[in-house]
Amino acid sequence: MNRKSLKVKIFLYSCLILLSLSLLLPLASLILTSFKTFDESVGVYKWVPNQFNFNNYRDVFALEDFNYWTYLRNTLLIFVLKAVGTVLTCTLTAYGLVRFNVKYRNIVFTVLLSVILLPGELLAIPMYQMYLSVGWFDTYYPLFTACYFGTDVFMIFMFRQFFMSIPKELFEAAETDGASEFKIYSRILLPLSRPAIMTCLILYFTGTYNDLYGPLIYISSHDKWTMAQGIKSIEDIFNLGPRDYIVPWNLVSAATLLSLIPVLLVFGFAQKQFMDSMARTGIKG
Repeated sequence: MNRKSLKVKIFLYSCLILLSLSLLLPLASLILTSFKTFDESVGVYKWVPNQFNFNNYRDVFALEDFNYWTYLRNTLLIFVLKAVGTVLTCTLTAYGLVRFNVKYRNIVFTVLLSVILLPGELLAIPMYQMYLSVGWFDTYYPLFTACYFGTDVFMIFMFRQFFMSIPKELFEAAETDGASEFKIYSRILLPLSRPAIMTCLILYFTGTYNDLYGPLIYISSHDKWTMAQGIKSIEDIFNLGPRDYIVPWNLVSAATLLSLIPVLLVFGFAQKQFMDSMARTGIKG
């Protein structure tokens, strides 16, 4: 390795390290704020607290309107309902786009991809009116029903790209043995698609966990709140009006860190499958 290439390598790694450190700054600020006192968290910002206050985590669980385990259970329930519908319908749709060489297949797929350009807020009002008319307000149905109709175009695209990386010889061998399309899908394709399915589950878990927009529209009962709604409620503890609005950032940061534990556990468990899926979805177009 010559000196010029060594300098270039050192420069690139230095830039990557600085970029990584800059991305970690918000997390570091969140952790340090969770140990501050109330006065330090709402006063002039400084990075390190004068004294680390571990009582914030105890105070979070002591809050009357914040039930961590209830919000976690509700969030996990919504995630499971959404994940089952998405994996089932999107894999079936992607399987049809890959396996059946019908006329205008590529045009249909292009039209599907164009739907990604539509903002979700565009359908918020008509969907709200529809769900309200059938009596689904303050229920979880509006949050997961659409997932059972193959509406996630990105997941369809991801599964299609993953399926195209699987050798066609496997399907041909199964057809020679007399396997039906459903048997090929359930016995061959799905077991081989574990990395893609794990990626779908991770993305849906983090998306459901961070979703505040949907639950705020449809869920009003405290015992049905999600984790995002629970953390939002902590921000409103001292909300006495537009002129007297103080956010207890020490408690909000502590609650946010506690809520991150399940996300970190899931990602750490499924990281290998996630990276494998991201590498394979771009093999064939």
